[in-house]
Amino acid sequence: MDIKKKAGGQLNWLEKLLRQIPGFKGYYEKELRRDSDRVQRDFIVRQLGQAKKSVNGLLQAASRAKDFDLLQAGDLFARALDTSIGAIRYADQGYSGFFDLLKIGEAELDAVYELDARIAEAASGISEQAAKLAAAPEPRGLEPLREELARIDAWSEQRTAMLKGYDKGVSR
Repeated sequence: MDIKKKAGGQLNWLEKLLRQIPGFKGYYEKELRRDSDRVQRDFIVRQLGQAKKSVNGLLQAASRAKDFDLLQAGDLFARALDTSIGAIRYADQGYSGFFDLLKIGEAELDAVYELDARIAEAASGISEQAAKLAAAPEPRGLEPLREELARIDAWSEQRTAMLKGYDKGVSR
């Protein structure tokens, strides 16, 4: 899902007209970036939240079955999900403000949006896999979910590094 194109394609006639006004176009583009970034991160958080609900159901079933190994592994995974959800929810926004000391260029923003799209796709995959796992009669195999979550965390750290300029040796 390319949130940037989708948001730009849903403009009404008044918004399209306002974008033609000199000086307003740049302001409006920044607002559109802000909104797109927020919507994308909210989507990712919702997907990971759905996975957490599935894992909580799995934990309840493991508790009733007195499967302490699954209970421990599920609890560790649920905590990791909470950490990832918080990191994404409160991550740096994918734009640079008007008064920011260092600006983020269009190419860098496009790379951030591409990374966000990968994160969103992976979060959807985790949500689907967690739901299937929770519905299984004998749930096993949290390892693939853990690996996918580790990949999301790595991409999230890469996103932060890109927005702060750490990937270029510059701090924003």
